[in-house]
Amino acid sequence: MPTKQTLYLTGSSGALGSETRGYFLERGWNVAGFDAKDDGFENKNFFFQKIDSTSELSVQTAFESAVLTFGPPRTLFATIGGLRPWSPHQEISIEDFRFITELNLISTFTCVKHATKLMKLLSIGSIITMGAETALHPDPNKSAYVAAKSAVIGFTRAIALETKEYGVNANCIVPTVIHTKANESWGSPDEFSKWTKPEDIAALCLFLSSEAGRAINGSILRVPNKM
Repeated sequence: MPTKQTLYLTGSSGALGSETRGYFLERGWNVAGFDAKDDGFENKNFFFQKIDSTSELSVQTAFESAVLTFGPPRTLFATIGGLRPWSPHQEISIEDFRFITELNLISTFTCVKHATKLMKLLSIGSIITMGAETALHPDPNKSAYVAAKSAVIGFTRAIALETKEYGVNANCIVPTVIHTKANESWGSPDEFSKWTKPEDIAALCLFLSSEAGRAINGSILRVPNKM
């Protein structure tokens, strides 16, 4: 069994995922990345597997492949999520509501479920999910996203009470706006410096994965920077 600590990272090809991937690799970790798309990144300590994060079979099969390469995860960081254009609730189709729920909540559930099964083998682990500030302080026209991310936060707090029995912590990171190229496309340049940098979130993940962070469990960790 590999002796290095391993991060299982869903959404590894995205802006936050790719930054977290590099941050952990630079600090001596193995990283198993999972995403619907492959960004072509290669590193001897990086394993990639395409997944449909809303499919339990897809996630289970991918995680089993990662175990054969790097062993069970010390940490899961579940970054997969997304949204559709903001609309008043009466204009949201059931298809869009279902899409947002599956992408944010169901994907988190499937990945957490199968990661914690593997972490029990180590009797230690860190589950890290992604919430959203708007789930704590709702905005108009974001009801589907608010509902999905609120559920992720509640789910994380609930499982923290279950997983602590076998040495696994669960916490939810709640950013306001993450500084990515995609967000720059709609944001105002004078606000960019106020946004949370992806590397700051990666650093928080590393802390939660360390011995120093073992006492943190069931927490909602806001990272608003200057917003």
